[in-house]
Amino acid sequence: MELNSRALAALNEHVEREWPREAGGVIRCGGFFPLENLHPDPERHWEFETDDIESVEAVIHSHPDGCAFPSRADMEAQIALDLPHGIVPMTDVGAAMPFFWPDTGRPYLGRPYRHGVTDCYTLLRDWYARERGLELPAVAYEWRWSEDSPALDLYTSWRRRLDWAEVDPAEAQPGDAVLFRMAGSRVANHAGVLLEGGLLLHHPSPKPYDPTCLSRRTPLGRLARYVAEVVRPPELVT
Repeated sequence: MELNSRALAALNEHVEREWPREAGGVIRCGGFFPLENLHPDPERHWEFETDDIESVEAVIHSHPDGCAFPSRADMEAQIALDLPHGIVPMTDVGAAMPFFWPDTGRPYLGRPYRHGVTDCYTLLRDWYARERGLELPAVAYEWRWSEDSPALDLYTSWRRRLDWAEVDPAEAQPGDAVLFRMAGSRVANHAGVLLEGGLLLHHPSPKPYDPTCLSRRTPLGRLARYVAEVVRPPELVT
């Protein structure tokens, strides 16, 4: 989603005036309309009245600390309202360019890494939606959730909820999802899709935001020692 110059100027003026508090509003008819931050801790959180979202095209707020990716609370709000959400990272020189999610129109390869927006799980969701017509659930999760909140168990939880079958890695076939335990994690914390020729489509990154870290294809054999599970949608189980 892109804002026109007038909406962008109004947005930047509002969030810079409110700094160091989080500030935001909604996009309606292409214009930006500010809303009061109702959260009791406005320097760390943003909360707004949700009773009137008629004709709202997107919700957007600032991150005064410069954080360039959504928090779990941000993701929960987006899922609850089912509307595009945007964030304006703030820097020492003012407002940076906003970004929005869901960001589902990108090619599979060459996506810059942004946790919760263009990461390994969103790549998995996009691929199965486009190529198999399967909707993986929208889930809110923190960066490094497998270390801080391993009980979330992002990957295993949705595959069990959707009744995806675990298959022998030796019998993996194109279209299977491969789950990995990286960096000594106790639960699967990375995933990709197996393509033809033994290639894995995936999007790893050591940082929550790195525009130089791009989604890619990697021979699965290079990651074989990290494989936790290979799973297959029930529609494809024969």
